[in-house]
Amino acid sequence: MRCYVLIVERDLLIRETILDLVTALGHSGLGASSPVRGLKMLEVMVFDAMMISPGATLLGEPSYAIDAKKIQPRLKVIMAAAVELPEYSAPPIDAFIQKPFSLLSLEAILQKLLIAGAPSDD
Repeated sequence: MRCYVLIVERDLLIRETILDLVTALGHSGLGASSPVRGLKMLEVMVFDAMMISPGATLLGEPSYAIDAKKIQPRLKVIMAAAVELPEYSAPPIDAFIQKPFSLLSLEAILQKLLIAGAPSDD
């Protein structure tokens, strides 16, 4: 199952590298350089997942994730950070991935979220 991922990251090189990893896994995505741009993109395009990092925003990440999920309730939010903190492990954050991460780690997170977010056959 392919997914469409929004990467919110201020650093262009990091953002492009993560998008390359997403593409290498057979998925697709777009990048946003700021939370404001990310939220605007969520208003006009549908994404399966969004990856944010503590450096991506001056806003608190959990509150940014809440705003994103108000726009797209089925959106899965992945926190990418060097250290896992309690606020990164609880709703509205759906998953945590530790930086730096490998292609296999990213694949495992996306697969877990896609399976968890897939509509049932009922």
